Amino acid sequence: MKNILLTALSSVVLCLSFVACSGDDDSTPAVTPTPPNIEKLIGKWYHEKEVALDANGKVVSVDPEDSEDNTCSPSTVDFKADGTYEDVYYSYYELEDNCESYTGNGKWSINGYTFTLEYEGEEEEKDKSGGSIIYTIIELSDNTFEIETPLSKDIAADYKPNVVKLRQVFKKL
Repeated sequence: MKNILLTALSSVVLCLSFVACSGDDDSTPAVTPTPPNIEKLIGKWYHEKEVALDANGKVVSVDPEDSEDNTCSPSTVDFKADGTYEDVYYSYYELEDNCESYTGNGKWSINGYTFTLEYEGEEEEKDKSGGSIIYTIIELSDNTFEIETPLSKDIAADYKPNVVKLRQVFKKL
């Protein structure tokens, strides 16, 4: 009886030593990121810059909203709680030395890290992207909203040959 008890106790101690001394103690456990808080998106944002990226995620070019050539007001987007938005953007015409504003409307939605922007607009623009653009959310904080999307072949033709995706950076007003 003493041998059985000693064997059982030894087995338990041996099992516990394998569990307690695993080699994983120095590693950080995998953490699943929390999807962004949709409430942080509600409100008015200005478009700070557009960043063109290559296939490795390296910056090819940065198009700041407030470049020296652009004397227009910054473009803004007002994301409303009902899932709609109003986009006011400006184009600078160098030959005429003036700014012209345009307003766009549409719907937005967030599902996990996927941000979908459906827009109402000119049929020509809708044909290029189907009337919606799907982005991956890079950051959504109290004052920064960064989204990224791969370029379709039609839209990529407007950029340098090695640009494959765009990142849009917005700041809260």
